Amino acid sequence: MKHLGTQMLATPRLTLRRFTEEDADDMYYNWSCDPEVTKYLDWSPQESVEATAVHLKRWEAEYESDTTYRWAIELNDTEHAIGAIEARDFDEHTSSARIDFRVGKEFWHQGYTTEALTEVLRFLMEDVGVCRVWARYDVQNTNAGKVMEKCGMLREGILKNAGWNNTGIVDLGISAKVVTAAEPGESEDEIEEISNHVMKVMGEDGKMRNVISDETMEYVGILAKLELSPEEAEAAKKDMADMLDYIDELNELDTTGIEPMSHVFPVKNVFRADVVTNGDGSAATLANAPVMKDGGFKVPKTIGE
Repeated sequence: MKHLGTQMLATPRLTLRRFTEEDADDMYYNWSCDPEVTKYLDWSPQESVEATAVHLKRWEAEYESDTTYRWAIELNDTEHAIGAIEARDFDEHTSSARIDFRVGKEFWHQGYTTEALTEVLRFLMEDVGVCRVWARYDVQNTNAGKVMEKCGMLREGILKNAGWNNTGIVDLGISAKVVTAAEPGESEDEIEEISNHVMKVMGEDGKMRNVISDETMEYVGILAKLELSPEEAEAAKKDMADMLDYIDELNELDTTGIEPMSHVFPVKNVFRADVVTNGDGSAATLANAPVMKDGGFKVPKTIGE
């Protein structure tokens, strides 16, 4: 890895920059005093702007190290900090780092966290040379898991009773994004070929969009045993990307407290329930039976004469 420290990064709607003491008001009122934002964190809401300023003064001193990666998420429209994102726990042997993020409640469900995390992942992997970025989070914090998934971080498992936060002892989800490290003699093009997958890019509207690669489309064609013309392949790529975009949009809905259903609408049985009765007598039951004879039934021959 080539450590660069906290560099200024930019996205269509955000500026990711170093914190200063002047951010105390934004940090305190937007997130650090809010029990809803800190619910799944391991530190309590801060008690005053002054306490937040002391915190930020320490952070400013830490920027002297090129292994400190901590960004204020600034909204370009207002030039106010709305959250924080940082990378820590760097491991030189595995070229890995852990990432944390938090954004003020007022700015939830607007794509800001996804936008910031996507850019930081790009910076860490392309510029710093991190091969694995991972995160741990309370599995009850489903929104955090959805943000990671949108940015290409895949859930690797759950550690039971492995964490503690303001809600108590919790199960931790582990998600990570991994790039293949280069072996001696491998070119960047070869690595790109090895790590082909569905990618996400920032659209003109500031939202993340899915992009299907030609290799992925070719693989889908092989699985489906289809031979697609170039025109058909392009149309299929667009359809698949649109479907994935729509799924991402659905995943942004806050479904906290909503019980899952097997059907979109409640299922109602249109058949009446079985009715138990005592029967209506053997005579009525056997009215349509063949002719009775000697305690049995007389039926036409089916074999022989």
